[in-house]
Amino acid sequence: MTQKKALENPKSKNEQVKKHVAAIHTSGVLSLLERKMVNVLLLNAYDGLLTRRTHTLPIRHLCAMLGWDESNNIERLQDVLRKLTTTAVEFNMMEDGKEVWRVMSMLSYGEIKDGTCTYRYDEYLAERLYDPEIYATINIGVQRRFEGSYALTLYENCVRYKSVGSTGWWDLNRFRKIIGASAAMYDEFKYLKRDVIIKPIAEINRVSDIQLEPEFQKQGRKVTAVRFLITENPQQTLLKPVIQDDHAIIRESEVFKRLLEHGIGERLAILWILQDEERAQKVVEYVEAKARKKQVKGSTAGYIRTLYESDAVVGKSLFEKKKEQEEQRINQEEQRKALEKRRAELEAEYVRERASEAVNALALEDKRDWAQRYIDEVGLEEAKSYNIEKAEFRDRLERLQFSSWLRKHLAPTIEPSEYKAWLKAKGYDVKYIHLFCARDKP
Repeated sequence: MTQKKALENPKSKNEQVKKHVAAIHTSGVLSLLERKMVNVLLLNAYDGLLTRRTHTLPIRHLCAMLGWDESNNIERLQDVLRKLTTTAVEFNMMEDGKEVWRVMSMLSYGEIKDGTCTYRYDEYLAERLYDPEIYATINIGVQRRFEGSYALTLYENCVRYKSVGSTGWWDLNRFRKIIGASAAMYDEFKYLKRDVIIKPIAEINRVSDIQLEPEFQKQGRKVTAVRFLITENPQQTLLKPVIQDDHAIIRESEVFKRLLEHGIGERLAILWILQDEERAQKVVEYVEAKARKKQVKGSTAGYIRTLYESDAVVGKSLFEKKKEQEEQRINQEEQRKALEKRRAELEAEYVRERASEAVNALALEDKRDWAQRYIDEVGLEEAKSYNIEKAEFRDRLERLQFSSWLRKHLAPTIEPSEYKAWLKAKGYDVKYIHLFCARDKP
């Protein structure tokens, strides 16, 4: 497999990632965020799986693709990477007529440094993920819409059967293992049906490109197996405008368009911008400056690719000098962005404080009610450590997840007069308050 073929493998504009069926079937123990992370990291690395061991993705792009608005919560991202490096992926393969079993970790390495996530796959796993015998296609735009872990897991395991219309029969023990429904309560079918079949199906039918209908097989009065009938979602034409291209912002950027003008493929251009947008821009500007002086032999695309993928130092170009002459205009734009950023930070601080006050003001009985609503929403699998007497979660990760959920539900809408009073109480100069409340202008 040549590097060019690996890097320029075409995909649809909805940015779909193909996952090996075995990997899907063994990742049921992952939470919703962890499952989403698996798919996003694979999409980012896909074109380079056969040509490089180490892959990078800026944290801001990672969080945008996850549909996750806590990009500053590095500790949570560390927890997710830690989980993926300790999650086993099992393969049961047939080779020369014999069954071969293999096991490895989902990721072999993870790092978060200077706003970038760096990670690696085991070589064998990378080869299976890139060139599997059977693929399941996961649309990252669809994935972002899921809120339930069981729903996303069931979707992943059903979407690959869309063309045949049915998953075939799964006995209940196998189904529980696939979905990751390991809690003892799911040994009783009525709870399994309610939390792991009916509720996830309702979410899948509402937000995805397929619709599911369950059928049950019985021995006497006991349900022993389940299968899912799969059809196209008749509302998918309505969903498509909502399920946006994960890289729509990149496709609209100047550097992306300029790379395409020079003959660089879409997938490769997106990959370069994801990995190092600043370097991609500098390389394009440098090559264009050289081309104007007729100092480029051969195609500009080849020269751009050589420079970007090597360790060559790209010096200042005519474009950069021109930008320096526009320093005053750029400085004004930066000041505007800084003000917008500060305004967003202050609004976020105001909402956090008000949400904290609302949480602290909750009576014990009210907190129990909120905790029960949370458990009903996420399922008991995500709330194993809950203590109903104290309305607390003993497990630190579960406690953080519940706290984040509760604050989100209790966060107030910003009321202009109260917000201005809060700004004054914080000691901000009155003459600047109108800048932070600019949205209130008629």
